[in-house]
Amino acid sequence: MRKIIQFSFFCMTLALSMKASAQLPGPKLPKVLAFANFTYASPSNSDFKNISNNGVGFEAGAGIGMGKTLIIASLGQISYNIPNTFIATSTTGIAFTSSSSHLKVTPLKVGIRRYLIGGLFLNGNLGVAMQKYDNSTVTGSTFLYEGGAGWKIGFLELGAAYTGFNLAGTSQPVTANALLLKAGLAIKL
Repeated sequence: MRKIIQFSFFCMTLALSMKASAQLPGPKLPKVLAFANFTYASPSNSDFKNISNNGVGFEAGAGIGMGKTLIIASLGQISYNIPNTFIATSTTGIAFTSSSSHLKVTPLKVGIRRYLIGGLFLNGNLGVAMQKYDNSTVTGSTFLYEGGAGWKIGFLELGAAYTGFNLAGTSQPVTANALLLKAGLAIKL
């Protein structure tokens, strides 16, 4: 009887140790992502809508991470259209020539992307908005934030984000908020 109990105990211990070792994950390789998007920007607050009616641009970046969370970095450029009907106000303090102009914003961002279900993801970014006006000597850089969501389907990536920064070179702070619609390619390496 004693040998049967010892043998049973040995078999249970062996079975449990095999099951436990089978559950231990092996070393995970980091995930790497490269992406490039076309971006359409629609100003969303009244101060920015008074200056610009839309913007178009691009963004390219990469990310690395473990599991469903990636740290990403990106660089892009958005050219916001400033129609020739724009009249400089005391609020903005920006002077333009009579011809139409563009505000070129070069966002440099670092953030986190978290995949939820399938290719659905959320992302949040912080960075710098480097700005230059076509028909003005005004340039500058200000803090930028962005939050959004998207869906990666194979190599295709679709997304929407809300971004905000202050315009450079203004006599008083002017916030520039915009809704960004993005479409492009994303490749997991």
